[in-house]
Amino acid sequence: MKVLIKIALCLVLLTGAAGAADVEKLAKETTVNALVANGWELHWVSSSDYITTYTLFNKRDGEIITCRVGSNDKVTCFKP
Repeated sequence: MKVLIKIALCLVLLTGAAGAADVEKLAKETTVNALVANGWELHWVSSSDYITTYTLFNKRDGEIITCRVGSNDKVTCFKP
């Protein structure tokens, strides 16, 4: 039983919480229409009650941008 407790303690110590990667927020003036006009391809759209999320993909350099549009039409775009 003591061995199992020691093993469990070692596993808990070895598995720490992983931090999320930094994201780059785009300018407030960025819109989904402007990104599509600049060659970004609309890849995925999902929505809930108050937020619509657009995922765009750039084939040239493989970048991804996610834009969230809230119920007040506030657009927030970022690169993960």
